[in-house]
Amino acid sequence: MSAKLTWKGPQVRAEIARRCATALTEIDLRIETEAKAELYPGHGKVSGTLQRSIVGEPGRVEGKRVRGKVGTKGVRYARRIHRLYEYLIVGFRRVQPQAGAIVEKHVKGK
Repeated sequence: MSAKLTWKGPQVRAEIARRCATALTEIDLRIETEAKAELYPGHGKVSGTLQRSIVGEPGRVEGKRVRGKVGTKGVRYARRIHRLYEYLIVGFRRVQPQAGAIVEKHVKGK
């Protein structure tokens, strides 16, 4: 008895990369939420414009890497406020302990 095996390495690698990109999108959205929560009246928030400008981009596959991005768009004073309150870094640090579980959840397909 013989069986023919078909190598599906590239397809499996592409599927795992896609799932990791989905996981990174969730992580970025959580960082975005935490960063927005870090800004409140008297702590970097005056009108809410800076909070609305914080956005996370969807995770994407670039070669062998999966990349994501969280930042502000269109607010000139965002860098100054970030130097004072580090709202993006605080958001990242709050989500960082959960990141492994989020990736595991998406890669296993739960």
